[in-house]
Amino acid sequence: MPTFKIHVINSDFRVCNEIEAHDLNEARDQGLKGALAIGAEELRKGETAFFGAEVCVEVQGEAMHRFLVSMGQSPLR
Repeated sequence: MPTFKIHVINSDFRVCNEIEAHDLNEARDQGLKGALAIGAEELRKGETAFFGAEVCVEVQGEAMHRFLVSMGQSPLR
């Protein structure tokens, strides 16, 4: 199974993990799920109303996918 590097980066942190996945699409999905989980936790803490991060998927040192993940929360009135 190929090894991919997933980077999740924003102004507050930088996370890099190596994962094994069947293909690039599976690696991309895992990277996006990871970023969404980090964002959900940041919003849950209530320290911010907006989360944004760049997700980069690398194969053998070459960036294959780059995404911007963002989410926010606002009270309904």
